[in-house]
Amino acid sequence: MLINYFRKKVTYLNLNKGQGLIAIYNGNYITSDRAWYALLNYADKNNISVDALPIEIFYNNPEMGGNALLWKTEVYLPLKSE
Repeated sequence: MLINYFRKKVTYLNLNKGQGLIAIYNGNYITSDRAWYALLNYADKNNISVDALPIEIFYNNPEMGGNALLWKTEVYLPLKSE
């Protein structure tokens, strides 16, 4: 049954609330790592301790085509909890 197939492929992740840095990236998702590096550079220059494990939220489906410059990604870089 097709529904059971998809249920086996969906994974949920619970994240704890915390503080972090955010960057909005517009462009092809292949190059969204540029936002990671921008956040890491910002944190380094401002002496902010971060966990270098970014979380990305994609707002567009590249399979639908369209202008990649209009695709939106939010990149979160969590602050280290002390």
